[in-house]
Amino acid sequence: MNTKSHIQSIAIVLSGLLIICGWGSLQDNGDREEIMPSVEMQEAGLAACAYDQVSVKEEQTADESVMEVQQEIPAEENGLLEIYADGERISVSGDIMAAEVSPQEILTGSPVIYNRFRRDGWVFEWLISDYHDENLFFLEDGVLVISRESDREDVQIIHVKAEGGGGMWVSVENKFEYVDVNYDGILDFLICTGSHGNQGALTYYCFLQTENGFVESPTFTDIMNPAIDAENELILSQWRNSAASHSWAEFQYQDNAYVMHRELREEIWDAEENIWIWTVNGEVVGRSDELSAEEIEDLLYNENSEWEILGDRWQTLYNNGLMADYSIYDEP
Repeated sequence: MNTKSHIQSIAIVLSGLLIICGWGSLQDNGDREEIMPSVEMQEAGLAACAYDQVSVKEEQTADESVMEVQQEIPAEENGLLEIYADGERISVSGDIMAAEVSPQEILTGSPVIYNRFRRDGWVFEWLISDYHDENLFFLEDGVLVISRESDREDVQIIHVKAEGGGGMWVSVENKFEYVDVNYDGILDFLICTGSHGNQGALTYYCFLQTENGFVESPTFTDIMNPAIDAENELILSQWRNSAASHSWAEFQYQDNAYVMHRELREEIWDAEENIWIWTVNGEVVGRSDELSAEEIEDLLYNENSEWEILGDRWQTLYNNGLMADYSIYDEP
């Protein structure tokens, strides 16, 4: 199935591993406009250095020396397992893969990250490898293997390729979500791609569960810092336009895609006079020179306001305080 998404290069993951282990340097990503969802990086290096290499055996062939690396497999905790490359590659074998498949035969490059997530009888296995094209541009190749605890032979394989971008690592405890995001009453599967850009925006791979298996939804991956509004059947998003200006948006699931329904945006109208305006889908709904701070709070921010910007409604899936932390009493 076609699953090409906007995501980052695994080179960032490898750079993180090299930095923390003392072998390289890290490159930073650009603005929000250049954010492309991607696999994460930071804690990978810490974990990679923590796992000990169990044994190394060198086999001399007629043409070259081959290094065989055996890794210690950490214990699975609460249905979660995460393994990082502690050498040139991860040796994916029956000891690791719950499903009896060989995803490394699907991927280009060396396997460098393996995750397992178990929930409600499902086994989700996420394997990532690195490779580069003919222009030596680092890319990422991933495969999601989905099976049932009771049936390891009935397997669904979703191949994901990505390129570009940069991200910060998200550990396995915060990487997976099993939640209904299209409000059809069936739980769906999300994989956090990491936090991206200067503002640390979070994005997620999304795989919607259907009667015929799971289907990737790239339009969900385009939503930054997603929050679940089950009461109104919306997916919420928030981001920074600048160091002080923010936007909030509501997305609806329509015709197999997530579509922006409304966008609330704050903008500077007159910098010299420090006049700010708030617009909804481009139409002005409030001005700081016409409304008091209390009136603006009642219009947009308070619990009883239409948008409830300062309420729990906008709490992200990751729940890490990415919601804008400021008051309209302060200078925006």
